[in-house]
Amino acid sequence: MDAVKIGAAIKALRIQVGYTQRELADCLNVTDKAVSKWERGLSIPDVSIIAKLSLLLNCDVDNLLEGNITYLEKSWQGLLLLKECQDIFAGSMAYDKPLVYFYLSYFMLAGIGDIYISCSEKDRAYIEKTIGNGERYGIRLRFLAEEWIPPVAVNTMVVLDHPFIHGPNLTKYFQRAMSRFGGVSLLTIDKEASEGETVVFYDKHKMVKNAQNGAKSHCAVPIVFFPKKYFHEISKIADLTKITPLYAEPVGNGMIEYLISDEDALWDISVFLRMLKKRMGKDVYDLEQIAKNRKFIE
Repeated sequence: MDAVKIGAAIKALRIQVGYTQRELADCLNVTDKAVSKWERGLSIPDVSIIAKLSLLLNCDVDNLLEGNITYLEKSWQGLLLLKECQDIFAGSMAYDKPLVYFYLSYFMLAGIGDIYISCSEKDRAYIEKTIGNGERYGIRLRFLAEEWIPPVAVNTMVVLDHPFIHGPNLTKYFQRAMSRFGGVSLLTIDKEASEGETVVFYDKHKMVKNAQNGAKSHCAVPIVFFPKKYFHEISKIADLTKITPLYAEPVGNGMIEYLISDEDALWDISVFLRMLKKRMGKDVYDLEQIAKNRKFIE
């Protein structure tokens, strides 16, 4: 591990979140001198507190220990594309939460609070009634009318086609995808593709290519990251394989992904969420809790 690189990352993240060295030290029960040494690259945090440190700094453990904070150097906006489905809409309940909570959570976990939404009038009416403009969660929601592409060309994270994804270190994969500025990045997962899902093949450099000998294949997760340079490629979002250059960002073991396309899929997700909450005490994708943890609100 590179202590200097880790120290620079800790300092940049601390300043972004708004802690002084003493305030961060008090949260970790260490001295401000210890924090100062970390930031100067003279030492690294003890393994016993690294998990709490990463949470306080709104960064996952792996990226923190790699000193990878390049995603902070660029501003990002979100684009939520909700296609009309006969059986489900933004307010359809997956156990105890409407689907739109999951989609907005993905942006917030990536540190994105400026979000455009393209959806049906039914979806819009529900979102405006239950969430409003997002102010209470420290985010900003804006609805697109006929033109579904955001008016401002900046780095853009796109969520489309009603995906459900859950597992450890999800933020890590978002941040890694946001750190790649040499092409568009697509989350992928190793699973058997269902009807309507896209399979992509990629080489050792994670560049997506046509099927070929030695190429790895993963199922595409409809969460895509467009650096500003490739913002124009958003117009090809309906066919992910036409986006160029396109890179895979594989999520690791323990992640699950489900395309919520009908009521059967919605029931499956509801059963899974019920098990997490009732049997394991985990309440996932709570917008208020995420907003507090990610410092969107105090």
